[in-house]
Amino acid sequence: MKRLFATALAVLTLTLPARSADREMTRTDLRRLAARIVPAGKDAPGWAADIAAALELNGIRRSRSNVCSVMAVIGQESTFTANPQVEGLGRMAEQQIEAKLAALPVLPGAAAAGVELFLATRPSPEKSYLAMIRTAKTERDLDLVYRNLTFFLFRQYASTRLLNAAAVARRIDAANPVSTLGSMQVSAAFAIAEVEKEKNRRLGLGAIWKLRDELYTRRGGVAYGTRMLLGYRADYPSRLFVFADYNAGRYASRNAAFQHMAATLSKVDLALDGDLMLYEGGEPRPEASATEKALRRLKLMDDETLRADLLREKAYAFRDTETYRRVAEAYRQKTGKPPPYAMLPQIRLKSPKIRNHMSTEIFARAVMRRHERCMTPE
Repeated sequence: MKRLFATALAVLTLTLPARSADREMTRTDLRRLAARIVPAGKDAPGWAADIAAALELNGIRRSRSNVCSVMAVIGQESTFTANPQVEGLGRMAEQQIEAKLAALPVLPGAAAAGVELFLATRPSPEKSYLAMIRTAKTERDLDLVYRNLTFFLFRQYASTRLLNAAAVARRIDAANPVSTLGSMQVSAAFAIAEVEKEKNRRLGLGAIWKLRDELYTRRGGVAYGTRMLLGYRADYPSRLFVFADYNAGRYASRNAAFQHMAATLSKVDLALDGDLMLYEGGEPRPEASATEKALRRLKLMDDETLRADLLREKAYAFRDTETYRRVAEAYRQKTGKPPPYAMLPQIRLKSPKIRNHMSTEIFARAVMRRHERCMTPE
């Protein structure tokens, strides 16, 4: 796999103080650790090689904590399976797919009788898209059905040349029922954004589908998953918050703590979800969120400064803004306590792939337990 990330990120991934036990691991050390952590029959040497390659590719130290962080996420997300099967995946995703397809620009004219009938009769009643969806066993199975369906729609009712128009490609991929994929359940949107940043251009649908194919491989999934997990500076006191961010989005743990401070000062019951603004399609919406409205009432800064600072909530630099500093200081004065830097976001997770109650906190604590077992000396 070609080198995607030219800039070394080692400095950006120092989320824990240095510890003597968190030494640099040799490839032999990593293979030995993988033999203990990776389940029998899952090719521990292969996973060890791909984890080592992912850390090197992303410019991240091969420390024990970093290695164990990657292994813990892989173990939690897929039990070391590159393209995991999900029991009943197709039937669980059926309604979600119908709703998303109804929003595609070419489908209303193509399916005047309704999305469900369209899926049940195309491309033929004998081998319909609905039947293919219902029999899908893996995320890639479902993904390929959606791609086939998309190509069919544009070939029949529009033009396939539109598929490589960046704006159309983004909208189509956003409707894909498989939004996280591979052994580390990497966000497709994250991977797309990273490649677009590296290439300095928007991707067409063909390039996006090629990237998705890479994420379904063990090597590709681990490379992008490692980048998503460790390729940023957070300065958290515990890896627990890094794991929460992996599930809820970068800096969600820091932002949840900021929301707690804003709620305490304003006496407004705010959702501690780590999103300080409202978003649509990954972009901030113009209307104010509940958090922004609560902060406006405090009048610690003017609204223009507040808005400009909140637009930086997905970056490390938000902690250096006037808004962050004034809220933290006001919290210290009101409560007499140090302002908290990180809290676990309170988000209940819903997905066709999730059968039992799951939240960001449950996920983060489960990964942390795996991390601690991995860090325990043999």
